[in-house]
Amino acid sequence: MRGMMTPSTTKTSLAASLAAVEAGTPPLTVADINGTLVKIGKFKGAFVWHSHEHEDELFWCLGGRLTIQFRDRDVKLEAGEMILVPRGVEHRSVAEEEAQVAIIHPAATVVPSVR
Repeated sequence: MRGMMTPSTTKTSLAASLAAVEAGTPPLTVADINGTLVKIGKFKGAFVWHSHEHEDELFWCLGGRLTIQFRDRDVKLEAGEMILVPRGVEHRSVAEEEAQVAIIHPAATVVPSVR
């Protein structure tokens, strides 16, 4: 996994990690907490519609604006806001301008590779 961290007691700078991430590239894993991954990325554009059969997924907007679309509604996130997408719920993320995002989900979660 790109950027996988090993367990340690050193601090991590999210700002520095985000500075190293390019928009449109897969999110960078910054921590693995007992099999739950914390990833950060820069989103721009629309992701593909998908769902995760067995895993919940949390999106936390760190900067910019992010919309999580569901088939029946859109939820707009501002910096500092987050949403939990329950397992089995079809969704996609959309960022009209670049958004800095943290994603938290189990390591077993299969995420489509197309952005």
